[in-house]
Amino acid sequence: MLLVGAALVLLGAAFVLRRGAGGGGDRRWPFRAQTGYVPAHMAPRKGVVELLAQHAWARRTLGGVAAVLVLAAAGVAGYPFLTDQYTHTLQHKLEKQFVKGSTRTAYLAGQIPVGDSLTRIKAPKMGLDTVVVEGVTVSALKAGAGHYPESPLPCEKGNVAIAGHRTTYGKPFTDLEKLALGDHITLETPIGSCTYAVTTAPFEVDPKDVDVIAPTKDAELTLTTCHPEGSARQRLVVHAKLIANDQDHPA
Repeated sequence: MLLVGAALVLLGAAFVLRRGAGGGGDRRWPFRAQTGYVPAHMAPRKGVVELLAQHAWARRTLGGVAAVLVLAAAGVAGYPFLTDQYTHTLQHKLEKQFVKGSTRTAYLAGQIPVGDSLTRIKAPKMGLDTVVVEGVTVSALKAGAGHYPESPLPCEKGNVAIAGHRTTYGKPFTDLEKLALGDHITLETPIGSCTYAVTTAPFEVDPKDVDVIAPTKDAELTLTTCHPEGSARQRLVVHAKLIANDQDHPA
């Protein structure tokens, strides 16, 4: 919004400059054209706009800067939409990959490559249903959500950690703050599924506070996302515990 406002101001200034450079005499002093004389004490002082109007470069510069700001504002406004479209297309590919036999084989061997389908996460309370990839690199998270590779595989003992975008790339974790104690979260894997129950209300931590994804003895799940929306200043975190495990080869 600030970019748009600045662009409109500059466009207006450029328009005024063009009008000011158009000539036509000074309508406030008609006798100037007749006598060529204006009393010194009555002569109007030139403002900044009138002075700049005498220079073509000023008019061109203001118009150019305004155009750049308009384009920048359009880019900022359209960025979330473009990333959502990218993730939407990528999710279709990941869904097909998730059900392949080769994915099951790689999963059992614990060798899912970064960026490939790992699990499907569902949380009805927040309208979440998306394929989670392995890894939390910038590239991997373009899928929307990624699994911290140093944490256990889904449904296994320990602290399974998943990070997700909140305002871009499909924004799967946009409503993470809606989760409440007892709400269910399901993880589907190539060998079955498991269910977790939320044990903590969403809470905020510093991005450097990695204790929230530290190993645990019990089977738990931790979800993280940026907070507040549109900022990476903090992290919003939710913890859950395993309450049901229905896999072919549960850990």
